[in-house]
Amino acid sequence: MTMMVENEINWPEALRASGRESSAAVDALRGILLNGLRIVLRERSDVGEAQLEDFTQEALLRVLERLDQFAGRSKFTTWAHAIAVNTAFTELRRKRWQDVSLDALTADGHRLQELMVMPDDPGNDDEERAQVLEVLRQAVAEKLSDKQRVLILSVLRGIPFDQIVQLSGTTRNSAYKLFHDARRALKHHLTTAGLTSEVIRTVFAL
Repeated sequence: MTMMVENEINWPEALRASGRESSAAVDALRGILLNGLRIVLRERSDVGEAQLEDFTQEALLRVLERLDQFAGRSKFTTWAHAIAVNTAFTELRRKRWQDVSLDALTADGHRLQELMVMPDDPGNDDEERAQVLEVLRQAVAEKLSDKQRVLILSVLRGIPFDQIVQLSGTTRNSAYKLFHDARRALKHHLTTAGLTSEVIRTVFAL
């Protein structure tokens, strides 16, 4: 059988085909996604070959389910690779937080200093930046309920939203409502304090 060359493949058409053509396209795409994930996750000592295979298989299923969503604004393999990377990191976050308890999150929710520390923060001595952080700490401490505070903390830590819903023992819609209300309360407090979106983006170089 002639080897399939990536640049010669019409991926959506090949993957939707029947028989040997579809099987060859699926195998070729699986190999591309697996190699891509090996590169992206090569520094992760906690990811072995078996996990890479699992991530690839899950990503492949998602790509096949979403073929109709491919709009052609990029190469198909670039689009599929983005799905694979998102799949892998979602699964890694889920594994990281799988043993966390709601009590632990609630306790962490009261440690606001940890919540507001920015990673790789070069501006700890910057007066304007410090003022913005103080307003944010005050808003989180005074304007949010315990449930809202835990929810905001969980989202900022990258815990998958479905896992947050499960931990909180509520429904997805109720969690969305809590999160929406928390964001609105924070925005109102920041605006009242004279901090616009432009100021925050400037201070944090967003």
